Amino acid sequence: MSTAVRLRPVLGRWQLLSIGIGAIIGSGIFVIPGPAAAQFAGPAIVLSFLIAALGCLLAGLCYAELAAMCPAAGSAYTYTTQAFGRLPGWLIGWLLVLEYSFAAGIITQSCGTYAAGLFSMPGLPFTRALASGISLLVLIAVTGLAVRGIKQSAAVVVAFVIIKLTVIGLVIVFGAPFIKPAHWSPFVPHNTGRWGEYGWSGVLRGAGIVFYTYLGFDAVSVSAQEARHPQRDVPFALIGSLGVCSIFFVLMMLVITGLVDYRALDVADPVAIAVLAAGSGLHWLVTLIDLGATIGMLSVLLVLLMAQSRILFAIASDDLLPAPLARLHPRWQTPVVGTLITAAIAGALAELVPIGVLGQMVSVGVLSAFIAVALTVLIWRHRRPEAPRPFRTPWVPVVPLGAMLVCGFMAAGLPIMTWWRFGVWVILGLALYWLPPLLRDNRDR
Repeated sequence: MSTAVRLRPVLGRWQLLSIGIGAIIGSGIFVIPGPAAAQFAGPAIVLSFLIAALGCLLAGLCYAELAAMCPAAGSAYTYTTQAFGRLPGWLIGWLLVLEYSFAAGIITQSCGTYAAGLFSMPGLPFTRALASGISLLVLIAVTGLAVRGIKQSAAVVVAFVIIKLTVIGLVIVFGAPFIKPAHWSPFVPHNTGRWGEYGWSGVLRGAGIVFYTYLGFDAVSVSAQEARHPQRDVPFALIGSLGVCSIFFVLMMLVITGLVDYRALDVADPVAIAVLAAGSGLHWLVTLIDLGATIGMLSVLLVLLMAQSRILFAIASDDLLPAPLARLHPRWQTPVVGTLITAAIAGALAELVPIGVLGQMVSVGVLSAFIAVALTVLIWRHRRPEAPRPFRTPWVPVVPLGAMLVCGFMAAGLPIMTWWRFGVWVILGLALYWLPPLLRDNRDR
């Protein structure tokens, strides 16, 4: 990657940890697990999250080694390019564009739904138009914050993380006494006869679907170039965000599936529905849930916009995308063009594509990137055994191979249509790579 233009190193370890948590805890705890439990895994959605967490732990250890060795804004794109070459690196970068753009579309759509519920008033009923209007306003506001600089944005993320973890903690603590263990029986519902509809195949499919929420791992890695001490702080934030978020995910899933029959969770606001089902003793929590979910979505959206713009910056710095994406604002020193483009794409996806399709596409992209990172660790250990490694992935090759196996297993459990869409995306990426007039206008200069 070109070093002529670099991002400012301003982030400390707690800011990086907040970025990781801020990117992970959002729709992955407030929205997606409900439909995943209702349609695929039942109460065993808890096991789905544990499987996803295992894959993330193994991949996260691989990320930590590479991020400490190569603290660049491109994350998996940069690692893959250095290990395998320009074309494989481009394909992983193209998958990262898929991940972040579609994830931002999910959050924009979900944020509008929760915010509309939060601010709805008598005489102003909830409507799709209201949710869309609020989504647009939220997207504009968050985009404005993202272009002002990562230091200011990280401070906001820290505050948002504290608020949403507090709300989630309240749901867990006050909801636990209302749990009815009968809702957990059977914990793994019997398979319907179709692969992926309950049973253990449903648990696997649920893991693949909720996996995208761990995209926050990559967001920490993307921020490595803006960390003051990346060799020390990025591994801390990667592993720390996984640990914190996994605990909250499992406890929250146990509570909401214990409060209501899992089949009632196939809604856009499953946490609120579960709390309402517990009776009037918990109704006071509903407004706080809407607040926590809205703030949770805001922090995730902010991190996604920041991360995607920096990935575009890294790819454009290698002349694989138009030059304006590799330019920084003269005052704020942020990749403004990439931020604005990401926001525009997110807004369009939020309006045009169902949230279930978006989630599955993000998951297959994240899983593919994680597999590439694990493979890169193996390649670099073979080709560059003498290279300084401030953080070393333990138990190589067991950990990288385990990451590839677990992530590949979850990817195989995704619906077949997801793979068809993924194939179309890859073909489009290959086509764009071989069309210099469209994307590499300055490559030969």
